[in-house]
Amino acid sequence: MKIENVKTNVVPSITWNWLKSNNDIVTVDAQFSTAVPAISNEKNVQISEGCTINKILSADFGSGVFNKTNGKVKDLRNQDGTTNPKEDSSKIPDYSNHPLLQVLNQTVNNPQMITISKSFEEPLILTFDFDKPSAAAQIIYAKENTKGTIILIYKGNGPASILQTKVYAESYANIHLIKAQLLDSGALHFDDTQVFCEENASVKFTQIELGASHVNSGLHVNLNGYQSSFDSKVAYLCQNDQILDMNHIVYHYGKKSECNMQVDGTLKDNAQKAYRGTIDLKKGCCGAKGHEMEETLLLSPKTVNKSLPVILCDEEDVEGEHGATIGRLSSDILFYMQSRGISEKEAEVLMSRAKIQAAVDLIPDEQVKEQIGTFLEKLI
Repeated sequence: MKIENVKTNVVPSITWNWLKSNNDIVTVDAQFSTAVPAISNEKNVQISEGCTINKILSADFGSGVFNKTNGKVKDLRNQDGTTNPKEDSSKIPDYSNHPLLQVLNQTVNNPQMITISKSFEEPLILTFDFDKPSAAAQIIYAKENTKGTIILIYKGNGPASILQTKVYAESYANIHLIKAQLLDSGALHFDDTQVFCEENASVKFTQIELGASHVNSGLHVNLNGYQSSFDSKVAYLCQNDQILDMNHIVYHYGKKSECNMQVDGTLKDNAQKAYRGTIDLKKGCCGAKGHEMEETLLLSPKTVNKSLPVILCDEEDVEGEHGATIGRLSSDILFYMQSRGISEKEAEVLMSRAKIQAAVDLIPDEQVKEQIGTFLEKLI
């Protein structure tokens, strides 16, 4: 099955087309089959097939990877300047007919349902070892007042993979979702994450991107409840001809909701990276705070970096901050390193490692840290 020139990772707020930053375009030629992970520490959760919270996290709930351009939005204004709330549904894009999402839904009939009914300390670990074109989907349902950590690891030499993870956090739930992408070179990888937070729910998201040749990473977060929060830390290393394309979107609906997104990484050789980070402060989210920051280290003049930090605002009593730092190692840092016998090449390796290590330190499992460290050793 071949899907040609399909748009992925479409930014919610379109910018000038000539910048070529609004989306990624990919071609997929593979016959996918369902991937089944190896599971560790499953005694702490209930794992089943099927979805009991489909009304909240349905196919058209929203997506990062499978986001689609809404096209022209119907003018909802009446002649007196007011709007008709009954027409608001026309603003909602239809995600369900995206070609890649259709492939995922046709391949994975029943997503894995991971239900967290009580808090646990030892993290649940799902390890995917891809040896062929694969697709998988998980729904993480954290019930009220629960706490836990879920780790997803992607390995193998399969040519293509599509994964989608949905997280529904009930009131006062506290979830840490970790994704480590350690695929072999040559892989085409799509990884979509969706998060829905109720009142005082908190979700932390840690993502490490190291392998594959072309990666689409999407994030769609709905902070629906009062004082709900989302905190993400993404680290990456792109080298040779790797392409990493990210589209991270956080919608603030709940009053006093908060988000903090941090993306750090290194580009080498002919690598390309695009980061679209959108914070959308919706009407009614009084007291909400949104913050995003990106730091990119460039180690070659041939790299291509695209950064599109966006803040959209429909509310007055809110705070929104965004920024990006992009460049080479400063002369001060190089002088400091060289004065201590560290060459420029060694300094570049140390700084690249430091960005990855900052995210790895957030993982509460030593074996997983060791796997990432071993994979990183092969790269630099």
